[in-house]
Amino acid sequence: MDRHQSLRCFCRIVETGSFAAAARDLDVARSVVTRTVQELEEWTDSRLLERTTRTMQRTEAGDRFYAYCRRVLQDTEQTLSAMRSERSGLSGRITISTPVSLTLSFLQEHLLAFQLAHPALELDLRLSDKPVDLVREGVDLALRGRAQLEDSSLVAVSLMTIARVVCASPAYWQRHGKPAHPSDLTQHDCAAYVLGSDASRWEFDGPDGRHGVDVRGRLRSDNSLLLIDALRNGLGVGLVPEPMVRRALAAGELESALGDFRAEPRTLYAVYPSREHLPERVRSLVRFLKERLPAPLAA
Repeated sequence: MDRHQSLRCFCRIVETGSFAAAARDLDVARSVVTRTVQELEEWTDSRLLERTTRTMQRTEAGDRFYAYCRRVLQDTEQTLSAMRSERSGLSGRITISTPVSLTLSFLQEHLLAFQLAHPALELDLRLSDKPVDLVREGVDLALRGRAQLEDSSLVAVSLMTIARVVCASPAYWQRHGKPAHPSDLTQHDCAAYVLGSDASRWEFDGPDGRHGVDVRGRLRSDNSLLLIDALRNGLGVGLVPEPMVRRALAAGELESALGDFRAEPRTLYAVYPSREHLPERVRSLVRFLKERLPAPLAA
């Protein structure tokens, strides 16, 4: 048995809990598995497994060696998968859960550019601002904008920092005046994004410290694009992701306020179930987005 197969054999012993089960999985004789462990123990000069006629347990050295085996096998699979993809091009399907407003305002151009670069690839885009169970719903990758992600067994990769701005239409500011301080927002009609963590309270950092403001208004929605359209029509003040209103600000359809005060930004994450056996097409998409999107701010 070659060295790579020996590492795989050791992993199967640990994961199945017995020499016999590992032998069945690998379709080899039990004696081959026994001999492989002996050779690995000679190679590492360590006792890897404590075994009796009834039980088998890893030693401390065995724990470290198992982690090493997993890294080597995973790195090998990822490298070979990448090399195969380079030869044949990416193919297959990627099911992606992605937020409605962020996608329609600026993420779609990057996702579509990725598909144009890989004609044999299928993208199944599921637009929703609500959390999804990636494993249960068969989602390969989720893109999510959050202040921070909850503790989870999922893998999360930071793609970009999303600044947020307070803005309204010029007509609204003309009627009501621009706020000079976050506390002035209590006198304004504030349109709120109800799925955010700050649907009713906006937090700012400024020259005089941190400020939390309880905001109220006549309009609330779970869709940021609807709120932004309402802002354009003079229906209130919003705290919205800057990339979504960049063109409206440049065109003069909206004007920002409170420039000396920074609202807590959001981070766009790529989230997927596990690093193990991650398809190269998913890995390539995450890498593609990291290269195209502005780098996240340092913590």
